[in-house]
Amino acid sequence: MKTLNITSKKLKLVFIGLFISTISFSQNYVDSSTLTVEKLAEIFKNASVEVLEVKNSYLTVKDKYTTFIDLDSQNRYIALSGNYALKPNLNKVEILDFINKINTEVALVKAYYKEANNSINYIAYLWIEKGFTEATLIKTLQSYNLALDLVLQKDPELKFLK
Repeated sequence: MKTLNITSKKLKLVFIGLFISTISFSQNYVDSSTLTVEKLAEIFKNASVEVLEVKNSYLTVKDKYTTFIDLDSQNRYIALSGNYALKPNLNKVEILDFINKINTEVALVKAYYKEANNSINYIAYLWIEKGFTEATLIKTLQSYNLALDLVLQKDPELKFLK
């Protein structure tokens, strides 16, 4: 049986390697109590997500889809949402059946029907009360985009969606 010959030099090299890997793979923590819409815009820009508009309580970004990013007034959550037009002349029962199908089969977003403008609103939330990492925010946007891809698969003939 061989014994391990660990010298102090080898041990120092191992610790230096661990330290460097910790620094290079660390994630940026964001304290939600000081979060602003401008900080959210900066996070998206740093992740190469196009920021289209910045307002007082929300911003609009475009990654795969145009998405509204709303910051709760008490900084408890970030809402990702989008409003997409439905084809005209659909009856309300068909639309509600389609929305129920989305809400049953696509767990990443919640869909709502907006009768006033004949559209579907999709929304997802990232709860941030205790803070979050920048990577988590970007992954949430990617998950939201994936959910919209799944929604499109639920309407392959584009019977409902424009």
